[in-house]
Amino acid sequence: MFVPNRIQVKSVFNMTAKEGRKRSISCLVAVGNGNGAAGFALGKAADRQTALRKRYNDHTIYHDINSTFKRTTLLMKKQHKSYGLHCHRAVITICKLIGVEDMYAKVEGSVNLLNITRALFTGLANQETHQSLAEKKQLHVVEFQPERGPLPLIVATPKKGVRPDPEPEEEIPNTRLNWDDVRAAQGMKRSVWAGVKRTI
Repeated sequence: MFVPNRIQVKSVFNMTAKEGRKRSISCLVAVGNGNGAAGFALGKAADRQTALRKRYNDHTIYHDINSTFKRTTLLMKKQHKSYGLHCHRAVITICKLIGVEDMYAKVEGSVNLLNITRALFTGLANQETHQSLAEKKQLHVVEFQPERGPLPLIVATPKKGVRPDPEPEEEIPNTRLNWDDVRAAQGMKRSVWAGVKRTI
């Protein structure tokens, strides 16, 4: 059963020569079944998109996603079970409609709700499953979990077998690091002046 939810309702005014300020209503609505199928529509526009994606372990996304639409960038990170949704309010509403329970998302740039919604649906539609990544690279896909320590967990294996030679250097993606995460992992998140007390 699909459940609809309004993301945004706003008044829009258009100046015309005959009628002056003409008022209309713009409504952004998302709909989902809580099991991976969702879509959204804006007012009377014919702009509809649908995303049908499986969720990883039925609670989160497959991998971290950076999605950009116009001036809005949405950084989505997969999280462990029972982490919850730490996101923008529009992202929380849509994730509940889709069925994603655990995810962290940060909005950078414009906070236009339509742009956030489009960036979220674009990112979810472009995410790659572990099995398709293993088939494309012909390598095992492993995951490191904190509760398992240094032991990797194999999440996908290619059906045709693993290639004998390592991955060429030009195929390794040059991903940009989020320096806030790097500083936090190395214990440098706090200011160097945080422990200094004023003695005047």
